[in-house]
Order: sequence, then structure tokens, then C-alpha cells
Amino acid sequence: MSGLFKFAGNDYLGLSTNPRVIAGLCKAADAYGVSSTSSRWAQGWTPLHEELEQALRQWMACEDACIFGAAYLGGAIYYSQMAALGRRVVFCDAMAHSNQFLGMRSAAFEIRTFKHLDMQDLDRITAGYHGPPAIVATDGVFGISGEVADIAAMAAVAGRIGAEVFVDDAHGVGVLGPHGRGVVELAGLPPGGAITVLGSMSKALGANGGFLAGRKELIERFRRCPEASGSSPLPPPIVGAALAALAIIRGDGEPRRRMEAHAAYMRRILSQAGIALADNRHPILGMLLADAADAIALDHHFRRHGIWIPYFQYASEPRQNLLRAAARAVYTDELLESFASAVRTRPPRE
Repeated sequence: MSGLFKFAGNDYLGLSTNPRVIAGLCKAADAYGVSSTSSRWAQGWTPLHEELEQALRQWMACEDACIFGAAYLGGAIYYSQMAALGRRVVFCDAMAHSNQFLGMRSAAFEIRTFKHLDMQDLDRITAGYHGPPAIVATDGVFGISGEVADIAAMAAVAGRIGAEVFVDDAHGVGVLGPHGRGVVELAGLPPGGAITVLGSMSKALGANGGFLAGRKELIERFRRCPEASGSSPLPPPIVGAALAALAIIRGDGEPRRRMEAHAAYMRRILSQAGIALADNRHPILGMLLADAADAIALDHHFRRHGIWIPYFQYASEPRQNLLRAAARAVYTDELLESFASAVRTRPPRE
């Protein structure tokens, strides 16, 4: 909105407007045009696409990675192929992203949900399980609240019942873990073996598209399945932008350091004002307010300070008292002071 600075969204590292990322996009457009024009297995694949898959494989420290047009396709790709391999049951966090449930239902999985982030409930519903080969599924970071899943505990449960693990880590890759590989790295586990990670290039990487990372035989199935290969791959300019963004993440820690410093500052200001957060491990700042009216009032108050943190009914978040902000690398000291001033002058509830 005109005159307001965005303090939400998913561009955590500010890479969507980074000059190196924009230059990567323009260079790729000059070399390959603006569209892939056909599918991967026809003539739509370029050396840039191959380079991006190899760069993702190296960055994620996994056996293989494949890219496709949007991370939202990840659930359809993953579950269609796991069903073809004989998996029939999925134990899933009840608040997982809709792309997961779309994929499960399309592949006719039996869906058994456990309470949000409740490992005791997951233990309960898997106790004594002796059914068909199963999957344990979750979001790595829940995109509205910023809550981080306990991947180590889920992997332990999966190991006990011989299940695969699927993690939609769209909001974790590029942000969490020592090398920015996401919640699986944060948990001290590599993607691969029984763990498959769905990543997004439209959030921390500031570009577009999705990828799956894991063990080679599964990734090769995903790469060749109709859901991934039946349409045009990512346009070359987007691939060029993603490659440039990935190079920044792998080689320059400054954007992430700035993001983390801004997150720490914003958390401190909110805490001093008595505003609780759903989680404090991610730059998503899920402010837990009294109710929807309180969240709307704070949205309007921020706007009066030139800050845009929009309240709306989030599709994947049933709690109506949550206002989602995000700490991003691009904030200036002046913008952070505006945020602090807005929080400190928040009017009392009537």
C-alpha cells in the first residue's frame, strides 16, 4: 500500500530486491529468453536448470534435489509417488499446509491427524501401529505463527514404526539451521534416508518455484512424475534469480545476520509491551493478542505509524487472535524505531 512499509510477507532476507538477484534474472533472460516454452523432457530444460538442481543438492547436503514450478505442487508430487510405492497411511500435524492435504487426498491416503505440535498425541496414535507402510508429515515452520516442529521427535516415531518423514519446510530453508538448510538441519538430521524435505524458492530465496530434497531413488521418481514434469519448468530468468540468491545465502552471511538481529530487537520490543509470540525461533513474529478485534486494532495502529502488518483470516491458521509480522533483513534503523514507537504507543483496549 502506498506510503506504508511492509513488515510482513516472506522475503526474510530481502533477496527479492537484491541487486545481485536482479542481475541474475536479467542475465538469464538475455541468454535464454523469458519462458521455457515446453516441458523438461522436451526442450524446456536448460543448463541453468541443471545448475540449480546441483546447487540445491550441494547446499542441502543431500543425495539429490529436483525443482518444479511452485512449492504448492510438492504435496501432489510427493504423495502420488509414495502411494505408487505402497504407502497408504499418513500421520500428519492437524495444521499442516493445504498442499499436503491436497496431495494426501488426491492419492487416496488414509489420513490420521495428531494435535498441532503435540508429540505425545503423535506417540498415542502411532502406539502399536502395524498397518501398511506409513508416512509422518508436518510443516517445518508453520507459516503464520512461526512455530517450529520437533523434527527429531517425529523422526524417532517414524523410525519406530518404519515410516517415511515428509517435511514441508517452505519457511525454514534459507532461515534456520547452521547453514540455512532449515528445520531438519536445526534438528541435527540431514535430508535423505527416510526424510524428504519440500523447500520453496519464493520465500527466503526471494525468487519462485519449489524443490524436493532427499535420497536419490525417490527424487528421481519425483523428477519424472507427471505432476513435476508434465508442464513447463521454471522460466530461465527465475532460475537465474534463484541461483544468484542461493549463492548469496551460501557465501554471504550478512543478510541472515541482519534478519536475526532485527528479529531479536522486535521480539524484545514486543515482550516489553506484554505482547506474547507463538514461537521465538523464527523471523515470523506471530503476535498472540486478546481476540480478532484486538488484532485488527493493532493492524490499524501500525498503519498510522507507516507500517503495514495486515490482519486477515489466514487460511492455515484457525486462531483468530494472531497478527503476523516478519523480521526482514532490509529494515533500516529508522524503520525499526517506527516499529518500536508504534508498539510502545499502542492504545489500551477499551
